[in-house]
Amino acid sequence: MDIQFFQTFLMVAKLGNMTQTAEQLNFTQPTVTGQIRTLEQHFGVMLFDRVGKKLYITDAGRVLMDYAERLLTTYDEAQKALSVHPGNINLGIATTSVNYILVPFLQEFQQQAPKCSVAMEMCLNTTAVVKGIVENRFDLGFIQNEVTVDCLAGFEVFKDQLVWVMHPKLAENFNYSTNILSYPLLVYKTGGLFRTLYEKTLGRKKIEPIIEYSDSESMKNAILQGLGCGALPMIMIKQHLEDGTLIEFTNIPRPAFSVWVVFHKDKILSREAMNLIKILQEGANNMMG
Repeated sequence: MDIQFFQTFLMVAKLGNMTQTAEQLNFTQPTVTGQIRTLEQHFGVMLFDRVGKKLYITDAGRVLMDYAERLLTTYDEAQKALSVHPGNINLGIATTSVNYILVPFLQEFQQQAPKCSVAMEMCLNTTAVVKGIVENRFDLGFIQNEVTVDCLAGFEVFKDQLVWVMHPKLAENFNYSTNILSYPLLVYKTGGLFRTLYEKTLGRKKIEPIIEYSDSESMKNAILQGLGCGALPMIMIKQHLEDGTLIEFTNIPRPAFSVWVVFHKDKILSREAMNLIKILQEGANNMMG
């Protein structure tokens, strides 16, 4: 039963007039009449006697008035109590490159839902994100490439490429060789998409890493300090390529990948989570449209 029906009933009881009630509540008179009839049919009693154009509340109507007032008071108390418990959204992230595009979306979301908190957890790989969604630890997940797990749904947020880069000083130390395998090689740990792309591009047998990293942000810092060379998402290093802080191995193909937002098909998401999904979908359409 819609709580509004009880508000309408109490207004009719107070004013004794359907037309005046409709004006007060900004409804049409048929809407007011329909809500009163719904209450009468639901409880199986007459709430008002109609004599000509006049309304007279019945004994049953007077009984309902007491309960309706208590019901609305309880409803208001519940709203006030729940207002101090803002919602929260838990995100599982399999790639740090998401952080380079996520900020404007989160800013828009905060403007629309200022009391809702967003918690982000970095995961080792897509498998960990999927596991977190299945176990209800994450409401949404950001993964590399489309997932094929039956219980998940999702959409593409943006496309990117891995770019093979090194620091200029490292290039100088190796006489600007174009053979990446002659440099100290930084790679990603086994099990993630980026490691797979490494092996497809360079060949699994040829990869002899000096250090393995679990995330691209750590690798980026190492490359910027001249520790070795490796591949990073373009979105993370575009500015560094433009200002010459990093140099690209232009003779090596850039493996493409995409980032997807995923969520459980059978989970009823909160209003806030659905709103964030809408913002991400609109943003994705703008970026890729």
